[in-house]
Amino acid sequence: MPKVTQMFNHKTLMRIAIIIAFIQFTNALEYMALTPVFSFMAEAFSVPVSFSGYVSGMYTLGAVLSGVAAFYWIDRFDKKRFLMQNMLLLGALTFVSTFTTNFDTLLALRFCAGLVGGTTMGVGTSILINYSPVNMRGKMLATVIASFSIVSIVGMPSILFLCTHYGWHISLWSISFLCLLSLPLIVLFIPRDAAQLRVKNKLSIDVQTLLFASCNALVQFSPMLIIPILIPLMTHHLGAQQDQLPLLFFSGGIAGYLSTKITGVLTSRFSALTLATISTLLFVLSLLIPAMGYHSAVLFITLFLGASYSRLVSSSTVTLQYPADEQRASFSSLQAAMMSLITTLAFFLSSLLLPDHGITTQNLDRLLAVCALAATGFPLMVMALQKKLAKRNQQLDHFLID
Repeated sequence: MPKVTQMFNHKTLMRIAIIIAFIQFTNALEYMALTPVFSFMAEAFSVPVSFSGYVSGMYTLGAVLSGVAAFYWIDRFDKKRFLMQNMLLLGALTFVSTFTTNFDTLLALRFCAGLVGGTTMGVGTSILINYSPVNMRGKMLATVIASFSIVSIVGMPSILFLCTHYGWHISLWSISFLCLLSLPLIVLFIPRDAAQLRVKNKLSIDVQTLLFASCNALVQFSPMLIIPILIPLMTHHLGAQQDQLPLLFFSGGIAGYLSTKITGVLTSRFSALTLATISTLLFVLSLLIPAMGYHSAVLFITLFLGASYSRLVSSSTVTLQYPADEQRASFSSLQAAMMSLITTLAFFLSSLLLPDHGITTQNLDRLLAVCALAATGFPLMVMALQKKLAKRNQQLDHFLID
């Protein structure tokens, strides 16, 4: 009988994880798709394609502001209801975007979408993690993070196909439909946050909280330096042909997905420091491929994306130990805000390190060196955070004994 109950609980937990991953997929697709889709939209708005940076920037700005604000007030709300309202608003904002050709109006709508998207996944992830047993949290988190890979494998190609053959309106309507599809799934299968009924111990913003909340963003800083130049890097320096790009991104997405799932399983068998060190070595190895002049785009994108996602899972298994369950939603919202902020800084720095219109070998080597140096600090960061967690646990044990 206990075995049957355990099987049922595990199936229930996996169902919740898959639904939260679907919400993450939809949320990420809504944000990521607008950059390539805007190349189809620009003519209707009478602006150049280069204005896509403003569209992305307004979303990021909204996400930063809402993430910081949610840190203070998210605990006042029913998390399940909040998640439903966010997905409904996100779908509505995306849908309304197809009925305007005024660029200022579009920017306002993207800012509002950022306000919604900046808090959605922090709340969704907190419900899942609080519902999960401690030994399963790494695996559940990896399931959600894997949804980013699915965006590259399925989401983006599908959206671009709809844009090419049916127009950009249809592509945005399809994203709105996915947002609405999540509503009955949330109602039927997502539980209320168990920690919501407990006495709340408010998390304050101090140096230690900011350090833990920034860890995932700092880990992603290095990959985000490369993302803006990923296509020219592979075509001009790694020998890839233009018609090979869809297959390259598909293979990179598969590598990222498998890496995420494998790292999630390994979190219960190996320490976060071991996984962080191995994934960082693989990440630096991927950077050596263009630095040494090797023409192997497949190997590069496989190692690059696989190691990037593995590093993110390793980092998340450490940071999720910091907040108490009742503090997790506010902490996750702050994490999302820091991710948006540091991603924006990485994009700007990438442009500053490549001032020429063409990516020269000298400028590329400089960018790769900065990227590698930033990445190598990750294992040291894990060591520092684990020491802080151990010290806090010791202090808590002494307090309980006294």
